[in-house]
Amino acid sequence: MYDSPLREPRKYVEKCGRGSLALMFGAGSVAFAALTCNSWSCPHCRRQKAAQLLDLTRRGMESRSDYYRTFVTLTLNPKDFGAKVIGIAYWDALGNRTTSSKAQRRTTLWSEPTKKQFQAACEAMSAEWDRLNKRLRRFTEYRGFQAVEYFRVVELHRNVWPHYHAVFEHPDLTADDLAKPLNGWKLGRLDVREISLDDAVGELAPYLVSTEKGKGSKAYQFAATALPKGFRLYSCSRGFLGSPDEPERTIEHSFPVSGHFKTHHDTATSWGADARIVLPPAPEPGHRPRLPGSSLITGDAATLYYLQLLEQQLVQLTPEQEITYRLAKSAPVF
Repeated sequence: MYDSPLREPRKYVEKCGRGSLALMFGAGSVAFAALTCNSWSCPHCRRQKAAQLLDLTRRGMESRSDYYRTFVTLTLNPKDFGAKVIGIAYWDALGNRTTSSKAQRRTTLWSEPTKKQFQAACEAMSAEWDRLNKRLRRFTEYRGFQAVEYFRVVELHRNVWPHYHAVFEHPDLTADDLAKPLNGWKLGRLDVREISLDDAVGELAPYLVSTEKGKGSKAYQFAATALPKGFRLYSCSRGFLGSPDEPERTIEHSFPVSGHFKTHHDTATSWGADARIVLPPAPEPGHRPRLPGSSLITGDAATLYYLQLLEQQLVQLTPEQEITYRLAKSAPVF
């Protein structure tokens, strides 16, 4: 039986958005927000996390708008980790499958990795990435340059084998300058090219947001559903990301409550409070939990309803829920 590294989402992901977080602001303003799982494996939370991360990525790059940018793809050879050739695919110029006589290029089709093979591949890529960064540090130090900044993300091919995409930045070194130290990558193919700021964000976005792209020669799967413990979907150099905006409101008090936030919205409205619902974009099809969002409630009735819930303390949290609660409390609601 095939032992796939791809795994089903954990149970807490299926319960995303079913609880609520009550937040008290100043001047009689209360919010009830969906208590989300904050997991990259969650179709809804992944989109929010990716949007926040890409925003910080763009802010950081815009603060270094005059830097040279290099986009790099780093692959591995599945054969070195026990994969078997299962066929050949032929592609036309648009990336669609075709016959051998009309093909512009061809690719080897490899068997999918087992958990053990995938673990070994991730460990090898991580170690080779560390060696690559050491070469870059020696390269810049020897020439008296500052260190190269980077943002790296993991992508899975449709056959689940992993590879890296990375954006490197430097005020003086171009793609041609970095090609020599980068060419020391030993696990597989290497592609190095110059890239603009907008194109860099556009290249990174799909691998942080999408579950998979299932058609064409560029098909891929979302890496967070397979990466072993201790391996991150993305990493970046210190200082690469920009700074987030300060929250518009200061939270004076908060606590978790049971039930969907819309229930508390309706109840507070019946008490005479002014309330409006704030909903994020719709999640991907097939996401079971109700759509997370929030309700902003104002007026004396909002304060009274909040205090009643606080007295009742409707929820007792498990240790796992405490972790989710602390994560949700630390994130801006609006």
